[in-house]
Amino acid sequence: MFTHLPSLNNVKTFAVAAHYLSFKDAARALNITPTAVSHQIKSLESQLRVQLFERKTRAVQLTRQGEALAKVCIDSLNRLDNAFIEFMEPKNDLLISCCNSFAALWLAPNMAAINRAFPNQTVTICASDQLIDLDKEKHIDIALRYGNAESNSNEIHLIKEQIGMYASPNYQPPRQGKPVLFITHWRDESGLKNIPCHEHIDESLYELRYFEQEHFVMQAAVAGQGMALMSDVLARTAVTQGWLYKQTEFKAFEGYSYWVRQTTHRKSTLIMERFTAWLAEALVEEITK
Repeated sequence: MFTHLPSLNNVKTFAVAAHYLSFKDAARALNITPTAVSHQIKSLESQLRVQLFERKTRAVQLTRQGEALAKVCIDSLNRLDNAFIEFMEPKNDLLISCCNSFAALWLAPNMAAINRAFPNQTVTICASDQLIDLDKEKHIDIALRYGNAESNSNEIHLIKEQIGMYASPNYQPPRQGKPVLFITHWRDESGLKNIPCHEHIDESLYELRYFEQEHFVMQAAVAGQGMALMSDVLARTAVTQGWLYKQTEFKAFEGYSYWVRQTTHRKSTLIMERFTAWLAEALVEEITK
């Protein structure tokens, strides 16, 4: 049983390093040394007989095999983490389900503001790119859905995103050749079709590279490896921090919308209603700044 599973410690280290696209940041998050991170990932690569990262002087980048494995590992570990939450967390906590990119690029950077707004409430992020069935996942209180703007009586609309082009202030386009443009593109479109980005860009002007997760796209742009086509919702924190700036000469276009669905299994709905109202106001306030 589980005869093909490598060390789960190595898998966890790889998933964290893939999330941050940095061995140093992964080491800090795991409370180990960057050397230990490197050794564990090399051990995993040796066992799988594939290269998961391209090591560069000041950055690492996922290979195609690494990108595919990262998606599986991050989602599987998040689901396992969420399963343990149901047994470990007090029942008065508020558990929020959302996709990995929204968790990494919006919810996590805004946790300080969330804690100030709800000082007596523990808000826990349950990140997964799998669709959540609130009738089955009864420990989840609020599910954030990302998709088309069709109205649904069971959901509350939050905001519609705009897709723009962003770059690091330190990014220098190559003197020869085309600038790199990173784009989010899902291989599996059975749940949600990719945004038709190619209708809005002149592909002859860029060298296009793809990631399945938008936080990979942002990290690559922040590292100065190229420019990024990103949602204004998810790019906001990086812009506010000065890590990225918007390319004003590029005409932004509409993407998808964010929606909220609340569980019917929680006895008290007041905290869910308060959090939903706060979230809607915070998203709109950020975009209109």
